[in-house]
Amino acid sequence: MTTARAKKLLISTIRWTTPILAFLFLYIIIVAILNKPAGEMEYGITFSQKYARELGLNWKKTYLEILDGLNVKNVRLIAYWDDIEKEKGVYDFSDMDFLLSEAEKRQVNVILALGRKLPRWPECFEPKWAKEKGEDYIKTRLLILIPKEIDHFKKYKNINYWQVENEPFFPFGNCPAMMDSDFVKKEVDLVKSMDERPVLLSDSGEGGAWIFSYSLGDFLAISMYRKVWLSFWGYFNWPFPAYFYRVKATLLNIPLENIFNTELQAEPWSNKPIVKSTDEELQKTMSHTDFIKAIEYAKQTGITKTYLWGAEWWYYEKTKGNDPFYWDTAKKLFN
Repeated sequence: MTTARAKKLLISTIRWTTPILAFLFLYIIIVAILNKPAGEMEYGITFSQKYARELGLNWKKTYLEILDGLNVKNVRLIAYWDDIEKEKGVYDFSDMDFLLSEAEKRQVNVILALGRKLPRWPECFEPKWAKEKGEDYIKTRLLILIPKEIDHFKKYKNINYWQVENEPFFPFGNCPAMMDSDFVKKEVDLVKSMDERPVLLSDSGEGGAWIFSYSLGDFLAISMYRKVWLSFWGYFNWPFPAYFYRVKATLLNIPLENIFNTELQAEPWSNKPIVKSTDEELQKTMSHTDFIKAIEYAKQTGITKTYLWGAEWWYYEKTKGNDPFYWDTAKKLFN
């Protein structure tokens, strides 16, 4: 065989074997990811005093019932700016002190979310007096607010993590499409300069890029949804298998143990407030079966720190909707 012919044969062989080898390599990586044993699950909830009020509940009673009735040991709490600083320069931490001190009495671990963009609709919670003066003014006031909050809240030793903003780089809610990453970094740096506890930043589990949030903090928090209602689509089921999150984390070089699932869908997602939605509409995104499936799905992702979303609604269903299923099932989970 001539040298030219041998060279041509070699090139041809490389061309058709390279895609096969690449596929086999990718297959081996994915199998290794999927076969990685998951650790023991650690469950918690997110509690929103605003959402409890929206459901017509006494939010303090609801919170204590969740802590004591469900025996929850991990909770994410939310320091809503428009509640803390209703008037410029006048800070009222009384509601947050109630939430934190009651958690501390019960040795409940806390993630405390701070900033402007925070959990629950409409996502951004700047006071009216700040919003009226525009983005630059809002940023200026946030850099005054956050040190006040850290200085006040750092006395609570049961705060394990600070969360800075909520999904700051994911376009959702009545907020800027994406927050300025340089500004978010300033917020994170402020928190870190005042307290040594780790900081986590969050992103959409399904639609977020993850890496921008993770690069600014110590941990990444994600949301995890199965059935939603989208204004441009209507009711929509996310098609991703549970291993999607493992593969995505591996490709982005984010250790799975550095990811929190702080928002596992465990309540309906409607196109209107839940209290104004019919049972038929609510069943489209959260039935008894969906509730169980969501918990099982979360287990299969390999993310071991999971906070369920909707504890206020479980209590509402138990006390006003005559359906204790969600509450009773969660109670078994936490116990």
